[in-house]
Amino acid sequence: MKNMTKAILGALLLGAFSYAEADIIQVWKCTLNDGKTDADIEQASSAWLAAAKGMQGGADLKVYHNYALAANAGAGGFMFVLVAPDTATWGAFMNGYEGSAAAKADADWNNVAECSGSSLWNSTEIK
Repeated sequence: MKNMTKAILGALLLGAFSYAEADIIQVWKCTLNDGKTDADIEQASSAWLAAAKGMQGGADLKVYHNYALAANAGAGGFMFVLVAPDTATWGAFMNGYEGSAAAKADADWNNVAECSGSSLWNSTEIK
């Protein structure tokens, strides 16, 4: 997850854009490793999030697992979704990621599931 995150951060900074009151959403396409369960990935993700919340920019992060209900996602397929309240918060979190407790928790997470890549989204509510 870390290398893809750095590439996306670079693209974000090069674009130099921000949106007022907009969530920044990072989405990874993932699959469970053989012999692992949804409970295993929930536990690993909870541990990762606890570590992330202790970092600068991490206090307001949210994590979701999205499972397809009516699609050909394959067995064990899900999305790992990280939500930050804005680009500044996401950037502060990513700037401190290397060597952090969350980076160290990646190893345990990667024992449970594997992700093929991520994308970064900006979300604005329409009223």
